Amino acid sequence: MGEPSGAVLGGGWIFAENLRPLCESVAEFSGYGFDDSDWQAIETALPGTDAEKPGGWYDYPLAGRVPLTLLVAEDPGSSVVFVRLTGNPDDRTRAQIEAVLRIFSVYTVR
Repeated sequence: MGEPSGAVLGGGWIFAENLRPLCESVAEFSGYGFDDSDWQAIETALPGTDAEKPGGWYDYPLAGRVPLTLLVAEDPGSSVVFVRLTGNPDDRTRAQIEAVLRIFSVYTVR
């Protein structure tokens, strides 16, 4: 767990139940084939994270056409997860990521 360096694309909190749809969406935007094994890695690591502790974030590479690193951390005692992304996407991919982060922080996907 850590906090990779690089350009931070955006971040903030999203509802915890939206984490997998967020991962799948960002992977799609970056050209990465996100599957159940990717989700299992993130889901397994998440309980050991804490957004308020130094080094308490889990980073996961999305090595697609647009390489990104997804960083996630729980907010203990709440129903949200903090999310950040690092990388150097083109303007379109950046706008898509910013939009999906906003949507998943306001609405829950069912």
